[in-house]
Amino acid sequence: MKRQELVGVGAGLVLVLCYLLPLIWFGEQAHIRIHDNLDSNVVWYKNLVESGSVHAGLQDTVPNLVGGNVSRNAFVSEWTGIVWLYEWFTPYTAYVISQTLIRIFAFLGLYFLLRDQLKLQLPRHVIVLVSVLFAWTPVWPSGMLSTLGMPLLLWAYLNLWQKRRIGPSIVTLVLVPFYSSFVLGIVFFLALLVLFGLYREWRHKSFHALFWSAYAAQVLLYLLIEYRLVYSMLWESDVTSRDQFDIGHNGFWRTIRLFFKQFVLGHTHAEAAQTPILLFLILGVFVVAVYRKDSTARWLKQGLMLLVGLSLWYACWFYTGWQPLKERIHVMQTFNFARFHFIEPMLWYILFALAMDWLWRRSRQRLVLVAVLLQAVVLLIWNPEIIYRNQPSFSEFYAVRQFAQIQSYIGKPIDTYQVVSFGLHPAIAQYNDFRTLDGYVNFYPLTYKQKFRTIIKGELNKSPELKHYFDDWGNRVYIYSAELGKNYDYTKTNQQPVRHLDINVRQLKQMGGAYLLSAVPIENAPSIGLEFEKMFRDKQSAWIIYLYRVAP
Repeated sequence: MKRQELVGVGAGLVLVLCYLLPLIWFGEQAHIRIHDNLDSNVVWYKNLVESGSVHAGLQDTVPNLVGGNVSRNAFVSEWTGIVWLYEWFTPYTAYVISQTLIRIFAFLGLYFLLRDQLKLQLPRHVIVLVSVLFAWTPVWPSGMLSTLGMPLLLWAYLNLWQKRRIGPSIVTLVLVPFYSSFVLGIVFFLALLVLFGLYREWRHKSFHALFWSAYAAQVLLYLLIEYRLVYSMLWESDVTSRDQFDIGHNGFWRTIRLFFKQFVLGHTHAEAAQTPILLFLILGVFVVAVYRKDSTARWLKQGLMLLVGLSLWYACWFYTGWQPLKERIHVMQTFNFARFHFIEPMLWYILFALAMDWLWRRSRQRLVLVAVLLQAVVLLIWNPEIIYRNQPSFSEFYAVRQFAQIQSYIGKPIDTYQVVSFGLHPAIAQYNDFRTLDGYVNFYPLTYKQKFRTIIKGELNKSPELKHYFDDWGNRVYIYSAELGKNYDYTKTNQQPVRHLDINVRQLKQMGGAYLLSAVPIENAPSIGLEFEKMFRDKQSAWIIYLYRVAP
């Protein structure tokens, strides 16, 4: 890089870090995504480290979660970099470092891809700004580089295809697998990449040995890193909750609605925040480019068709018409093939850059800068500190001091009893070292699911929605209530007493449950075998905890 380019890239990195400033400035008072993040992944990594289970054997289980019945293979392997961060740092510090790494390499990846492969006439400072915007996208934070690392991988593969920058590209392909998830994003990227490669080889009657050798080597490396997942899917004999998955009951019109929702808004795990700026700008440039018969129209058309195809595939995967085939082919039931949507953020920002390049070449520089500014505003609004400002902060969510008070009140060694949570995520108790019968995990023994279902059978019978949610998926092994629904955020400012909780407390006791930690009062507690012990409040906590003991 020349000095001027280094200055531009350095300025871009500063802007990327500014997006993360709330995490650093507010510390554990920062607001962070709860769904599929604080309620799961953060606690999983912490529990693996603190229970000494990081290097556990293939037949071992992980304590503290779901009655100690969860296989170690349900979590990422010890070769995944994010686990190392949780071994070296506190959970919050590990989270901040992880977010910093993800955003930095997202920026660098798209910058290198746009600079080296797209032959844009945009000035470097605009390419820097587009790359910064990509690094700001509100994608799933626990996915590591599974989504935001795709431009970097694509850059490396295209380099090898062209036999350029071989050293840096090979290093990239070797390192990224250690900080990304094969099944949560990358496998779908590699699937499209192999189709692209085979098509190009067939069309040009060629064979790029270096590209295919690197591809095969990276797939093998991913399988070695994810050896626990490979073992669980191919050789683990126990029947798990994954074998009872039965998702995909959308009718025709609901499928069409899901398609438009996916295309316009994206998926919660891979949000590009493409609406309204990116979507309308790209479509507008495409229409004008087609009218003027500009070559850019072809690239925009192909990109938009791919995005439409991915959105349609995602929507159709949950169409009820697939059900007979899913019942015959087991892997279609246990593995979610809809997740090609993880590729969409990269595609949206590549198309954005192409549209901006078209405008720049037609002397619409002001429009380009306005578009960048408006998209920056959209993404700043999507910053976790803003979008989750009405939710508990990191420290308020996990409520460490409050749960220490509960432990002190119970007065028993923490490993001699088990608890369940009600009206709040079990992850909170797990974060505070309680052993829980409930939890949120990828899969667990089907026999345990059946036993736990006996506890909540009465509530499931009241609500078809909850019944479908638990029976046909069930990764959230929670104490459900038809009165509360699928809500687990009953903070001290959002109280809703439960009048008629219908759970089998005898079964709860037989499975080892000693206490129930409730975020709301249970008015019929005595009649079902729960004895109220004490209410716990704390200024630093989002919750009021009502402690109930399972009656003798």
